[in-house]
Amino acid sequence: LLQTLAVIGRESRLGLIRQVASTAEVRLERMLAELRAAEFIYEQPALADTEYIFKHALTQEVAYNSLLIERRKQLHERAGRAFESMFAEQLDDHLGELAHHYSNSDNVAKAVEYLGRAGKQALRRSAHTAAIGNLTKAIDMLPRLPDGPERIQRELQLQLVLGPALSAIKGWSAPEVERAYFRARELCKRLGDPPELFHTLVGVWLVYYIRGESRTAYELAEQLMNRAQSRNDSTHL
Repeated sequence: LLQTLAVIGRESRLGLIRQVASTAEVRLERMLAELRAAEFIYEQPALADTEYIFKHALTQEVAYNSLLIERRKQLHERAGRAFESMFAEQLDDHLGELAHHYSNSDNVAKAVEYLGRAGKQALRRSAHTAAIGNLTKAIDMLPRLPDGPERIQRELQLQLVLGPALSAIKGWSAPEVERAYFRARELCKRLGDPPELFHTLVGVWLVYYIRGESRTAYELAEQLMNRAQSRNDSTHL
């Protein structure tokens, strides 16, 4: 049980423990009482649910590291599913926990999904460093998914969020920003002519424009104007 609590995190709600631990209620309460008596954890009443908190960070670290890797992955996935079940109506409030648990499990698809959502949320909140970390991690995990249009589309969405996050930290002319938008353009070519292509080309145009590479920027601007006019898209125009 101590190992399970270590996987959930420093603080664990009782309802969450019940779902992840898969232990009979009476036995669970007894075991929690024993861990409290041994001063591994302490109980803290909360408005929604009772919480159990590790008294010392080192205790959690030792318990976590004592788990076999496969067992640890299973518990992380179980914790992720428990969060989805308990907070189905408030998932946006728990994207960090969901990203953490699934990225430490074998469920790569869920890990990429929640890392991406956490990255977008961080960008909206101007937490650019956190956004870059989550998005980069999600992109790095993508090769573990089956190749195909779905994976390409996933990466395209991630690159188009990573570009603005990087530009806020490093500036539009940075090589990292260029790589994000150039990769997005390459992914658009592989998908044909997706709706994201216009936004991608705007990013590429900004890179050249801010660098002062006016001829290339002008050619891209003409290309964007032609696309907007041919589709009679008032927003793009």
